[in-house]
Amino acid sequence: MRTRRAYVDLAWNGAAVSGKMSGYQKDVTYTDPASGEADSIDISIHDRAGKWIGPWFPETGDTLAATIKAMDWEREGDTRILPCGSFVLDNFNFSGWPIAGAISGVSVPADSAFRETARSKTWENATVEEIGKEIAGRAGVSLFYDVEGGPIPLKTIEQSERTDCDFYMELCGTYGLSMKVYSKRIVVFDREAYKAKGPVGAIAPDIIQSWNWERKLAGTYTGGEYTYTDPGTEEEIKVNVGGGPRILKVSGKVDSKADAERKIRAAVANANHGASKLSMTIMGNALWAASQCVSVMDMGKLSGKYYIDQIAHHVGGSGYTMDLELSLVE
Repeated sequence: MRTRRAYVDLAWNGAAVSGKMSGYQKDVTYTDPASGEADSIDISIHDRAGKWIGPWFPETGDTLAATIKAMDWEREGDTRILPCGSFVLDNFNFSGWPIAGAISGVSVPADSAFRETARSKTWENATVEEIGKEIAGRAGVSLFYDVEGGPIPLKTIEQSERTDCDFYMELCGTYGLSMKVYSKRIVVFDREAYKAKGPVGAIAPDIIQSWNWERKLAGTYTGGEYTYTDPGTEEEIKVNVGGGPRILKVSGKVDSKADAERKIRAAVANANHGASKLSMTIMGNALWAASQCVSVMDMGKLSGKYYIDQIAHHVGGSGYTMDLELSLVE
């Protein structure tokens, strides 16, 4: 009977290098955050033959693609494949003796202006999706926009000396949307809608190697109030959602009452997300991804449905494990 095994297929600048690297690669970590950060990959190597500080020396702009493959995982013939996407070389270092190194990459567009060049622009009569398409096009990638309920219109919004990455991420967050960069795409989705989906799997105590749970009460809310001034009448208007004793109060500029309601709902949801968090290390599972939900079983009051905020996949000499950052769906 075959035993389970996991490895990472790698391609450097489009060419397969797994065979060449098999004698040098020690551990690979693929970090998959649901939003707010780029995916990343970290590879530790040994270089006793001096290949990496010689003919294989990395160059700025190099790209790296990775795929995790878990073979015979739950049973013989059970193959699980996780495409990690494409990464741009972000950092590398070497030390000795013996010679060892670490190589890191991030899933940002190859056009570094997306996250490094500050821009100023006034956007008028556009939607959140349309702005995303223009920014993605400028970065040389595509936009994957998974948001239901119709377009989110904006009469006017200023991008003032902000990078496209920072500006668009903040804009999405204002309306309760999550944004990340994955596999040459800017991905935008509604986190609350994703939290409403069914679990993709279950976690029982027997697969958990270690865990930590915490709950916060400060900074969570039962409702919200948005105050703005009507530009036509100069009247102060308050828009309320929810109720109860803990009200989040926000004021600012909006385009309409509907705009104010969308913003305050998003602000309350953002504040409440992660009020109960569970972190754990478990056996690897190449079928799960950040932004999905899982069920935690047989852990008393800690059991329930959790949203995956981040997964760090570790493949190497110690096998295949995952570090999960989870938020209780309440």
